Amino acid sequence: MTLFSNSMQAHLTPGPFDRMAKDTFPGQAHFAGTGPELKTCRECAHWDHAGAHDYRSKRGMFSGLIQPARCRQFKELTGTHGDKVPDDAAACKHFSQATVVPNRFVRR
Repeated sequence: MTLFSNSMQAHLTPGPFDRMAKDTFPGQAHFAGTGPELKTCRECAHWDHAGAHDYRSKRGMFSGLIQPARCRQFKELTGTHGDKVPDDAAACKHFSQATVVPNRFVRR
């Protein structure tokens, strides 16, 4: 639901936060891209990656990428579990560097 009809909205100039809102996934604690530059959720201490069993099959559709995980900071802020966030989502302002960062499979 928007304030303007679709015909009127098509002529509006994009705002400064439109791109940020489009890059943000449901379940992130804040807007994507508001954290340190070039950091991702995979590198954050709040990203709830449990271990090696969270990797997808290397021969499957997702080619060994890490399965999405929940953001602990989202639960702390809202009191509810949010949707799972992909590992390559841009970091938000609540980013805290993890001591152990899971490796990412790279297709050769």
